[in-house]
Amino acid sequence: MVKKKVKLTIKQSIIFSLVVMMVASIFVYYFSTDSHVKVLSCKNNYYLSDSEVYDLANVSTKTRIYLMPSIILEKRVEKMPFVQSCDVSKKNRKLTFNVQEKLMVGYYVKDNKNYALCQDGSSIEIDEQYLNIIVHFPLLSNFNAKQRKQLCEQFQKHRKVLTRELIEKFAEIVPYKTSYDKNMFKITMQDGNIVYTNLKSIKMLSKYQSVLTKLKGQSVCLVLDSTHSTIEKVNCDDLNSKQKVEEKQEEKTEMAEKTEATDEKTLENTEVQEEQQPTEDESWNQVEWVYDDNTGVYYHEDIGMYYDPNTGEYYDGNGTYYYWDEESQSFVEAY
Repeated sequence: MVKKKVKLTIKQSIIFSLVVMMVASIFVYYFSTDSHVKVLSCKNNYYLSDSEVYDLANVSTKTRIYLMPSIILEKRVEKMPFVQSCDVSKKNRKLTFNVQEKLMVGYYVKDNKNYALCQDGSSIEIDEQYLNIIVHFPLLSNFNAKQRKQLCEQFQKHRKVLTRELIEKFAEIVPYKTSYDKNMFKITMQDGNIVYTNLKSIKMLSKYQSVLTKLKGQSVCLVLDSTHSTIEKVNCDDLNSKQKVEEKQEEKTEMAEKTEATDEKTLENTEVQEEQQPTEDESWNQVEWVYDDNTGVYYHEDIGMYYDPNTGEYYDGNGTYYYWDEESQSFVEAY
């Protein structure tokens, strides 16, 4: 049997050669170091370190740069709750991550868990592996949900001046009450100074650094007042002493109100009990008396007593009560 030789046309030969060359090139490229990332770069990340971003994307200098689609790398990074968006670019074996993170106003503790409060008002539980990022924003102590929301609204409204760099200067923020304003905040700065402000004046924190250069001394206390556009330096000891006096006065007032309320409640209960307790007169008048035709007086079978309403006086009404004496076969006055 004679085997026929398959002859390729010139066109088929060219296509076949190109396919073989392409497969060979991919094979050579795959196992060549030229396919690897030469430079990893990260931009605009603030809370996350470069290495944390690379770990999220699962890339290294051994990653074959053109065999991994950019969109896959972007989605991997964007799964991290702190990341708003991520854009990946490739050029000359350089892999660049442009990361946009959410702005964090602070963090708080609830049910023994740490939560980051975002500028948009949302809260993100901080995994243990990312606890190191809390150094970039302040602790929010004793805030309720409503206060946290109000705080976020101000930071969002004035986001151009209340920046990450400024927030990083805050160590702790707590609600603060005074006799003239019960909705203030006490902000302890990283440098040890203290700033007192309300929601309306919180935007003036952007002037903190410029004011600080003109101040003398340590542990300075500042009061921000946007109504008069002033930043006043006050004596911390005097302010704290005044606050303690106000707190004690408030405690006394609350205690007095509670005591008064308790006394009123006790008095009400006493009056109700007195109203409900029948008098001796009422208890007697509530007895069911039956008129006895034989004796001409009223008789109560349960207590064995007779009553004549037409004689004598008893309590507030007329009448005499009797018992029947078997020996004398006569009535004996009971009262």
